[in-house]
Amino acid sequence: MKTDIEQIELLLEQFRRPAPEGKEYQDRLAEEFEIILQQRFTDYFLKIRLILDLNSDIPHMTRGSAGSSLVCYLMGITDVDPIEWNIPLARFLNPYRDDLPDVDIDIPHHKQELAMQRVFDKWPTQSARISNYVLYREKSAKREAVKRLGVKGRLPKDIDYAKLGVDEQEATRIERKLMGKKRCISKHCGGVLVFDRALPKSLFRDDNLILLDKNEVEDLEHLKVDILANRGLSQLLEIDPHTRLDAYPKQDEAVSDLLCRGDVLGVTQGESPTMKRLFRALQPTGVEDCVFASALVRPVAMEGRRKASWFRDWSEKGIQKNAIVYEDDAIHKIMKLIGINPYEADMYRRAFAKKNEEKMMQFMARLGDHPDKHDIYEQMQSLSGFGLCRAHAVNLGRLIWALAYHKVHNPKEFWRACLKHCQGSYARWVYRNEAKRAGWDLRDLGFANWITEDPVESFKEHGAWNSPGFLPNMGLQNLFLDKFQFAGIIANSRVFKSDAKNYIHFITLGVGEGRYVDLVVDRPIKYSRDTVVIGEGQMWTKDNSNYLKVKRKNVKAMPIDQYA
Repeated sequence: MKTDIEQIELLLEQFRRPAPEGKEYQDRLAEEFEIILQQRFTDYFLKIRLILDLNSDIPHMTRGSAGSSLVCYLMGITDVDPIEWNIPLARFLNPYRDDLPDVDIDIPHHKQELAMQRVFDKWPTQSARISNYVLYREKSAKREAVKRLGVKGRLPKDIDYAKLGVDEQEATRIERKLMGKKRCISKHCGGVLVFDRALPKSLFRDDNLILLDKNEVEDLEHLKVDILANRGLSQLLEIDPHTRLDAYPKQDEAVSDLLCRGDVLGVTQGESPTMKRLFRALQPTGVEDCVFASALVRPVAMEGRRKASWFRDWSEKGIQKNAIVYEDDAIHKIMKLIGINPYEADMYRRAFAKKNEEKMMQFMARLGDHPDKHDIYEQMQSLSGFGLCRAHAVNLGRLIWALAYHKVHNPKEFWRACLKHCQGSYARWVYRNEAKRAGWDLRDLGFANWITEDPVESFKEHGAWNSPGFLPNMGLQNLFLDKFQFAGIIANSRVFKSDAKNYIHFITLGVGEGRYVDLVVDRPIKYSRDTVVIGEGQMWTKDNSNYLKVKRKNVKAMPIDQYA
């Protein structure tokens, strides 16, 4: 066993950054060393650093709470300075917690298997990827029950025992027996274990998969590292493999203008319709606003989806100063309310997040006769919708900002990388057409020789066209006042349930070169890849976003060759 001093020296030897001067940094470093030694995590930190060294040619960033640690920052495990960003350690390392910390490493998605294989090659009998158990749920248990009772062939979507002619009592017995049992075993998205000694081969499958899932790993108190795939990082590094996320300008007027317009198409991790509305509402001026937006949207920090109008009020009224955005804000608030240290405060935060009623009531009792007791309880209950700490938001916000930076300043390479790595919710033709608008001949990007004489035929056959201009006879025309006529190709489509019986169809239509219009249709419409949507609607402006409110009876959908 190494002494405490020897363990600290081992960690110091792996520092990739000099420890900053100043009492705040020195106190934090001493605090972290004490907990690392107390929890016996020294080897874990060293192992993470060694895994990164094995993959030194693959850039990475961290997600989750590892960015809360100054030791992780100085060891080069993360690029987030927790002192600069006012992030407490408790969200990552907490001596009061029973569960173990883990470090989540994001790498370019196409490098994930390579990075894992290097770990397996380094520790061939000591490392493995953890399993993911797929359990029987209601639908799958019903399907399996009728199969066991002799029903063959294709089964309907909704299983009705009586209609299928099986013994309902026996089928129900089998279904109940299966519920919650293992259905099959798959690979965890990125969890890797490295043991201190060789394990029996019987525990492993041929593909380095160990027959333990994340819950069993936690119960056995094994520390794991998640090597995760990130397409946004792939896209960024395809454009610029040398600039670190924290090295981009923190403010840039052109990038801010792009985000304020909601022009986030192609910005992986930031192009969703919700993010587009949020950026328009927040009017970001720098990277910190991207960090803030990431925390609001991923995940939503209150029940249901926040409306962009709420974001606007949040920004205009300045109420964010006392509100909870990040999980870390809850820690600071609880500390201040009842005068406790950050580690105990995090335990109360977790209690509200996990709905631990006993611990929640304990916190309320400690509040005593606080005049805002009811409001505080309501605010803390919203923590059950959280899952994003400030350290995670910093890296995600930086990634979005960096991609937006290249969309403004390096558009041609931005779209080339987008076509290669982005798999957003938009139709493929959208990204291809934007690349064409940026100056690319699609044939130079490895696609087939598109038919250039007839863009409609090319779109039907290949989902893109290489000729200049947009598809013919598409557009948006103002008829009178707020009434508009439209004709376009579906770029994005989402159906949401508005109440117990009704659904609303949100559609983004491409109506011209770089021109898109958002429709809100009161009932879903059927469409395919080459569907043209035509109709009339009423312009509705809200939260700096324009929508056409459309009734289903005023919409027609038809194949493009019929329309053309």
